[in-house]
Amino acid sequence: MPLPNCEYKSGIDFVTNNKEQTHIFYNFVYTLLNIHNLKRILYSVCIFSIISWYPALAQRQCGFEITKAALIAKDPAWAQKLQNQKASLQSVADSYKKNLLANKGRKTTAVSAIPVIFHYLVTNAQLLQLGGIAGVQQRVDSQMAVINRDFNRQNLDSVLIPSGWKPLFASTGIRFGLAHTDPSGHGTPGYDIKIIPNSPGGFSGASSNYSNAKHASTGGTDSWDVNKYLNIWCTNFTDFGGLLGLTTYKSGTGIGGFPLDEEGVVLNYAVVGKRVSSADYYIPTTYHSDYYDQGRTLTHELGHFFEIWHTWGDDGGFCPWNGGFDDGLSDTPPEGDSKYFAYPYTIAGGTYRDSCHLNGSVEQQPYGAASLDFMNYTDDVAMQLFTPDQAAVMASMVLMSDGENYSLTQHPELLNWSPITGVNDVPANYSLVVSPNPTSGVVYITFNQNTDELQEITVTDIFGKTIYNNHISGSGKSIYSIDLSGYSKGIYLVRCNFASGSITRKISLQ
Repeated sequence: MPLPNCEYKSGIDFVTNNKEQTHIFYNFVYTLLNIHNLKRILYSVCIFSIISWYPALAQRQCGFEITKAALIAKDPAWAQKLQNQKASLQSVADSYKKNLLANKGRKTTAVSAIPVIFHYLVTNAQLLQLGGIAGVQQRVDSQMAVINRDFNRQNLDSVLIPSGWKPLFASTGIRFGLAHTDPSGHGTPGYDIKIIPNSPGGFSGASSNYSNAKHASTGGTDSWDVNKYLNIWCTNFTDFGGLLGLTTYKSGTGIGGFPLDEEGVVLNYAVVGKRVSSADYYIPTTYHSDYYDQGRTLTHELGHFFEIWHTWGDDGGFCPWNGGFDDGLSDTPPEGDSKYFAYPYTIAGGTYRDSCHLNGSVEQQPYGAASLDFMNYTDDVAMQLFTPDQAAVMASMVLMSDGENYSLTQHPELLNWSPITGVNDVPANYSLVVSPNPTSGVVYITFNQNTDELQEITVTDIFGKTIYNNHISGSGKSIYSIDLSGYSKGIYLVRCNFASGSITRKISLQ
C-alpha cells in the first residue's frame, strides 16, 4: 500500500495532504497492529515508532513557507503583502509578454549571464562524502549546466513532456555563469569551502531563513555583493529532515524584511548538481529508489528567487472556487496540493487529475495537474518545464532594466578569471603564448622555458563550465596541446596554475 504524501513539520508531527490519506495511514497502522496481535501494552510503543518513522520519510520539502512564516512573524502585515504579490503576478507576466510583442520579440535590454557563487559549509566527513574538492567541482559544474538548460528550454528530458503540455514548455532567456572574480578582485573557481565543526554539522533556522549560515560572525560565510552575485549556500539542515532548499528573495528583504545581505538560496549540500556515478552521494527519495540527483532543487529554488510560487499556491489544499488562491498564474491549472514522487500519468496527452479538476461540471485540468512543473514537489526525474507565464514573470525580474534582479546581469567581468591571485605573482619567466588564437580546433600552450612549478591547466567556457582539466606534477614540459574541435564556437578561458600563482588567457574558437 503506498503511504500518503505528507509535509514534515517537526518531531513526530505530520500533516497529510487530505483526509482520505490520513484515513489510509491510520488504517495502515491499525492493520499492522491487528496482524501481529500485539498486546495492549505495545500499542503505544508501536504507534509512536511508526509515526516517528513516517515523517522521517518525508518527501521533497522547500522552505518557501518557512520564509513566509518568518516574515509574517516579523510583521503580521506581511500576510497581506505576500498575497498581494501573488495576485500581481499575472499582470507582471502579461506586461512582459506585451513588451516583447511591442519590440517584435527582441530583447529589451543588454544582459549578461548572472555570476553565481557557491558557498560550501560542510564538515570534513561531508566533504569526503561529496568526493572532496574534485567532487564539489563536478557538482558545481553539472549544476550550472542543469539550470542553464532548465531555464532555456534545453533540458533533454523535455521529450517526456506529454503532448497536451508541449505548448506550455517555455524559456526564460535567463542564463547563469560561475563567478571567476571575487569581490576583492581575486580569481575564484566559483565556489568556496568552509569546514565547520562536526557538531552540529549544520545550521538551524526553523523560524527564519537560515541567516546564521550567511554570516561569518555566526560560523557561516558572508554573502558577496547581492547586487552583483547570486549567492548559494550549501550546507546541512538540522531542523527539518526533508528540507532540501530555502530561498530569500528580493521582495522579502529590506525594511521590515530580512537583511539585504541575506538574499540568495540555501541548499542541502547533498542535492547540488547531477549524478555522474552510482557511487555519488545524494539524498534519496523515500518511496522508491530514485534520488534528488538531477539538480532540480536549485531550479525550483531559483523560481522562488525570481518571485514565482508553488503551482498549488500554498493555500492549504483548497481550490480557487472554495477559498484557495493557487499560484496567481492562469496557465498553471488549479491544483489541490503539492504533488510528490513520479506517479504514472493517467490522462492521454496529459498527467493526472486531483481534487481541483472540476468546478461544478466544468473541467479545470484538461491535461491534468502541473505535476511535471519545476515548481512542484515531484522527484527530479518527474520535473520538465516552466510555463510561459512563469517564464515571463521571472524574465521580467531579470531581463528588464527595471527588474529587481536586473543588476545581476550587468557584471560580465565577474565571469572572467581575474589576473590577480590569492598567492604571490607568477614569476615573469613563466610567460606563455596561446596559439593559434583564434583557433579552429587544436590550440598550443607554449611556455618560454620548462615549467617545473606548473600544477594544472584548466579550460572553461564563458559560463564557467570546465571543459578541460589537466593536473600536472612537475612534468617539466614547455608545450601542451588541447583539442577544442568538439566544442561550440565562442570564447574560452585557459588558466595555468603554478605553485606561485596563475596566468589566464582567452581563446577564441572559430
